[in-house]
Amino acid sequence: MREPAAEARARESLRRQNRALAELVATRTELVSAMLHELRTPLASTLAMLEMLPAGGTGDPQLDEALDLIARNVRRIAGVTEQIATISGLENGTLPISRTEFDLAALLAAHGFAVAGEPETFVGDRERLDQALARLVSAVRALDGARAMTAEVDGEHWRISLRLPSDLVTDRLFTGANATALMFARAVAGRHGGTIGVEGGSLVVSLPRSARPPGSADPAP
Repeated sequence: MREPAAEARARESLRRQNRALAELVATRTELVSAMLHELRTPLASTLAMLEMLPAGGTGDPQLDEALDLIARNVRRIAGVTEQIATISGLENGTLPISRTEFDLAALLAAHGFAVAGEPETFVGDRERLDQALARLVSAVRALDGARAMTAEVDGEHWRISLRLPSDLVTDRLFTGANATALMFARAVAGRHGGTIGVEGGSLVVSLPRSARPPGSADPAP
């Protein structure tokens, strides 16, 4: 009798944890959505006012220098805001992704990966994967890594690997522009049923060979 009771408690504990996780994800999604709304309104107003400034400047060198700095920073914040909106939309499913047939091996080779195996048809969002791969390669190279980039079919998955510097502290992967690159790539991989993680000194992207979760629409002709 003890074992069934223990199993029941374990299942109930697991259900509670899953509910808590679902609530946390929902809260995070709502928070990001609210923050984006609060950011976009003042950013749009500020950008509109900056466009109203005279093209030749105000005639005051110090003021013009200050306004130029403000304009660059506001546009940078606007760019980051849009990146966060894109990542959030991909993660919560509100941003659609396409599902078309293309040669993933050729796409990987175009980004400098040494691809093992025969070409095969892959079904997914080529544009999003292209963006994710480009940003991942750039992020890892900025850390003086990615000297070895390989891709191969491993069972039912593609294993896409970018070698990291041997002395790299993993936390450095999640700072600055690298953080948004990884978040974007993780969101894109997740929408294809894949994952991203650090394995044996490499940043590894795993994608199902079909990349078509159950119930997905057929690829466009």
